[in-house]
Amino acid sequence: MKTCLIHLLVILALIFGVSAPVVADEGDKAFKLEGAWVAKAQLPYFGQWSYVVSSDPSGKRGSGHGTVDVGFRANFVCELNGYETDFETSDSESPILVSMVMTGPDTISYNAIWYGLKEIGYPFSNEIVLIGTVTGELKVVAPGKMHGTHNFALYAPDADYDPYDGFPDATTYPECEFEISTVDTRLPVPE
Repeated sequence: MKTCLIHLLVILALIFGVSAPVVADEGDKAFKLEGAWVAKAQLPYFGQWSYVVSSDPSGKRGSGHGTVDVGFRANFVCELNGYETDFETSDSESPILVSMVMTGPDTISYNAIWYGLKEIGYPFSNEIVLIGTVTGELKVVAPGKMHGTHNFALYAPDADYDPYDGFPDATTYPECEFEISTVDTRLPVPE
């Protein structure tokens, strides 16, 4: 009798699709790509950026928008990593644009882009002096906490010449590349 009851429960679970959440985020909900986050660079780098992610209905794909709060000068960080570069100093940065996808129950891959800008005055306000791209992985390690590995590639502005679409062309190479690790923390939702 006991064996029949267990078999019946297993069959019912399979029929009705009972499953456990993959990563607890708050309560019994599975992790979804969403929320406001602050990423803090880990030593030997200093830096911080903040971003907001909105997901599709599945919670598995998302788009983000953010800002560099504490950055570094491109020539300095390139020199730290063994590259000699001569980027023009930027006055500001554009917003960061991010596209994300969950690759596992607690892992995320992403692509991002931003631009170093220099103020030039009338009739245009700015010109692009640097194109920054980042690819990376984020790992959910606790509710509201992720560890990130970010692979930066910095390009001269003329790396975008054909089709002149705002992205470095596939035939160009970055002026320098480096990796930064972060701890990303979600802004808590008020209770």
